[in-house]
Amino acid sequence: MKRALIVLLACACTATPSLSAPERFAADKPTPLRQLKPGKDDGNAVRFSGSVQVSGQFLVVWERGSKPVYRQVTFYPDPASAALLPRAAGSEPVTELTLSNREQAGPMLLVLPTVQTDLERGGTSSEGAATVTIRDYRTVVECDQRRYLAQLVSAKRNRGTLVSARGEVRPGC
Repeated sequence: MKRALIVLLACACTATPSLSAPERFAADKPTPLRQLKPGKDDGNAVRFSGSVQVSGQFLVVWERGSKPVYRQVTFYPDPASAALLPRAAGSEPVTELTLSNREQAGPMLLVLPTVQTDLERGGTSSEGAATVTIRDYRTVVECDQRRYLAQLVSAKRNRGTLVSARGEVRPGC
């Protein structure tokens, strides 16, 4: 009995560290984004320091008024740019990046050439292509979904890329 208890205790001690091991993140290409140590207020978020320039398409959903209200600002990196963005090991490349500073990001993107669509309930969506610089990259797990977020630092028009709609407009919840 004593021997079985010692074996059981030894197994529990070796299994526990693997259960609490931090999640591993990787990018397909060398990236300037570096994972930060968890902070006490991070919760389910994993933060990265540095900034990176990525290309792709964007979607801005906003409401017109005396002052525009930006409901959603999303960036869809192209495959080469997605390879620069860290993701959980074993997961698919990042296809959607929410820009968390939407009140600053919306106007930066709307000065670029866009395709605009009027939405129900008085909203407008604008889509286009751009090369953007992001920082404060992080990934958050909420319920059973992983989201990728970042702050937009700057945006410029992609040279030689025509503005093209992504197909369906996804104006969030």
